[in-house]
Amino acid sequence: MGSEGWGEFEGPVHEVDLDEFWMDETPVTNSQFAKFVQATSYRTEAEKFGEAWGYDQGEYKLISALCWQSYNLAHRGDHPVVLVTWNDAKAYAKWAGKRLPTEAEWEKAAQSGKIEQLYPWGNQTPNGTQSNFAKTASDIAPTTSVKQFSANEYGLYDMVGNVWQWCEDTFEPTFYADSPRHNPLALKDDLLKVRRGGSWNVIQPFRLRSANRGAMSATSAVPNVGFRCCLSAKS
Repeated sequence: MGSEGWGEFEGPVHEVDLDEFWMDETPVTNSQFAKFVQATSYRTEAEKFGEAWGYDQGEYKLISALCWQSYNLAHRGDHPVVLVTWNDAKAYAKWAGKRLPTEAEWEKAAQSGKIEQLYPWGNQTPNGTQSNFAKTASDIAPTTSVKQFSANEYGLYDMVGNVWQWCEDTFEPTFYADSPRHNPLALKDDLLKVRRGGSWNVIQPFRLRSANRGAMSATSAVPNVGFRCCLSAKS
């Protein structure tokens, strides 16, 4: 797990042992999230706050009444849900009988368990044929339908590109230096949570590497972050 010579917080490279787990084929879509909301009357944090971070008239800013429903249009049911916080993602996962993946599980799943593979598809530099990235911002987030690009060798789609994905872990810059070998999980009482995978507006190809790490406040709802769920094989 991890890398050397790339991101500041991606080292040291270390060995990790994980129990068996299942990973969702795709990020959670608008249609899937809508079923959760219909069944539970759940209101996302953006809906409660009454605003969210989005793109409007050429700039990013807080936009009144912006929420996941703003992008849940008829032709976008199979797009990843966005404008969901880490807490919203946790609520959905619990309802679905699943959980968020740890960042160790996410990284193993992204690279199909292969050591020293840079991207989910191999080592070829991203060029727009393997994932959705380097898109220009617009009033409606330019996500793409899940499964539009090929799956990795584990049969997982959209592991990188399209949307950043929440992980269970608290973001600890130096966690790799002393993390446990078996099922590592950083759970400090901190609002910064791990996000993985890059997104539609990432312009630097290195951010699409399986080992790339990012962080965001658990209460942030933005148009380029979604999530996928995980399930322990023993469940």
